[in-house]
Amino acid sequence: MRTYKVAGGNPHDEQELVVEEARKKGVDRDHAPKLFTGTVWGEVLMPREQGACSNKVTFAPGSRSTRHSHTVGQMMYGLGGNGLVVTRSEVTRIFDGVVVHALPNEEHFHAAMPDSFMTHLSCEPGGEIKINEEVTDSDYAKAVEKARSL
Repeated sequence: MRTYKVAGGNPHDEQELVVEEARKKGVDRDHAPKLFTGTVWGEVLMPREQGACSNKVTFAPGSRSTRHSHTVGQMMYGLGGNGLVVTRSEVTRIFDGVVVHALPNEEHFHAAMPDSFMTHLSCEPGGEIKINEEVTDSDYAKAVEKARSL
């Protein structure tokens, strides 16, 4: 068994991981993909050393990830606040106690509602992440509108 000290949750920690991965592939900092819009705090609970990983992620109101997918899928367990997990065709609410599964290679993004923080536990059994384009303000607003009608 291994125990990991949880970091303080600097809002830029997650993006720095993306920048480092891009650097390893020969991409400079200015051209690394952007992982988040807004302020997001990430705390590594189980590092991706053996493939699987787990992170506690908190989104400030209105913050969101880019569209991305995981080759082996992802499970998100809502810990608090009010947020969304959005695919190209579906909007799912996530909040305390709700579990959302993103299927392997299913493009999605995670977001907090405009008036709430949202914290979830993210678990990935391994594989890789493909980062796609940023979520536009318009697409975010449409997802929020749809979530409010659920």
